[in-house]
Amino acid sequence: MSAGAGNQGGPTAPPQPWTPPAAAVGVAIGLLVWLTLDVVLDGPWHQADLALADWVDTVDLRGMTAPNAVLWLLTQTGGRGTILVVIGALTLYVMRQRRVWQPLLRVVITLALLTVVVYALKVGLGRTAPGSGDSILYVDGLSYPSGHSANAVLWWGTAVWLVRTYRMPGWLVRACTAMAVAAPILTTISMIALNYHWLTDVVAGLALGLVLLWLVNLLFGTRLGQWGNAPKPEGLFGRGRGRTRELVLRPGARG
Repeated sequence: MSAGAGNQGGPTAPPQPWTPPAAAVGVAIGLLVWLTLDVVLDGPWHQADLALADWVDTVDLRGMTAPNAVLWLLTQTGGRGTILVVIGALTLYVMRQRRVWQPLLRVVITLALLTVVVYALKVGLGRTAPGSGDSILYVDGLSYPSGHSANAVLWWGTAVWLVRTYRMPGWLVRACTAMAVAAPILTTISMIALNYHWLTDVVAGLALGLVLLWLVNLLFGTRLGQWGNAPKPEGLFGRGRGRTRELVLRPGARG
């Protein structure tokens, strides 16, 4: 791609999409294994779960109308339905702007991977939630790990990947980056404050989300990441050539 072409549509070298550092992924994997074994073996993390849940019950924010409403809204920063609406709209916007369908492929595979891995753990351990009064395994519980926490890390990280890779407007990049930082924190606080999840559920969900984000980026660093990135001259959704800008034909590629 020539420098002239890049100057017409934007910078010649698009920013490298963010991906979790290998060291952070290693820590997340180790933490996830440790937490899972601790929950199964009734270790110190499990005891911390019980103590924190008892304290949250004493404070009883769920019994206060305003705090309960605010905290519930904060949980939606990791709520699957809410996030999928946002990610779906963002994906369609990127596809329309760049006339590629690669973002849709990435979102579909991410959703499938997240669903399989999270529910395999949830169903496999069958852990009850704090609302049941005790942490019991291998019953009909679905508490471990927290899907909200995994969603907050994985989906907002995916949003950052999309807007950086396809060079969306700066305000959108900044907004998605801010949510990628804030959503995991807000989800953690709200899920624990409302006693929807044990502490270990939430921390394991955060770790799992980071590992899955890294895994998806790894998968799309192969030929899979090139599928659907060739621009369609006729445009997606009936859009023509006239309003398009320089396209990113390979995620993370240099112009």
